[in-house]
Amino acid sequence: MTPEISRRSALHAAALSIAAVVQGAETAHAAEDGSGIALGSALGGSAESAAAAPPDLAHYYLFREIVEGRRLVHRSGQWRFEGPPVPFDPAGVHPMVDDPNTELLPEGSPEQSASHRCDQAYTDVLTALHHVFDGHPDDFGNAVHLMLSLEKASRELIQMPYPAGGMTVLGPAFQLS
Repeated sequence: MTPEISRRSALHAAALSIAAVVQGAETAHAAEDGSGIALGSALGGSAESAAAAPPDLAHYYLFREIVEGRRLVHRSGQWRFEGPPVPFDPAGVHPMVDDPNTELLPEGSPEQSASHRCDQAYTDVLTALHHVFDGHPDDFGNAVHLMLSLEKASRELIQMPYPAGGMTVLGPAFQLS
């Protein structure tokens, strides 16, 4: 039996899945203003180049589009979720446990070890980003490299059924190490 998954549940699952962030960035789209001019065109590119290489929306806005059920567009000088519908397929959402918590996993278990690795990768990303925004912008490449490590650790977790033999999988707890 598959549990009913709402758009808000999907947003929560997506926000906790780094894989979803990466896939969302790859499928970002160009928003249009009320005149039909693509955002890329408004930023200095041609309409053709905007269509060929749409600008990325921050992952928050991509997730918000899922919740709102509409694309984000610029109309009448304001950004609104009034664009084309965003289809939602609950079958495409990982059946992740609600509110993952590393410390509640069995002590010393492979699941807790994997969750600790993910927590450490998350902490490393935040530390690196703090360093970048604290006056060291040349170190941004290191932060991106650490983000890829976090993605790998997250992917490992979402492959682990929990509880064992259950219908849900683990997910990142995003707890500071």
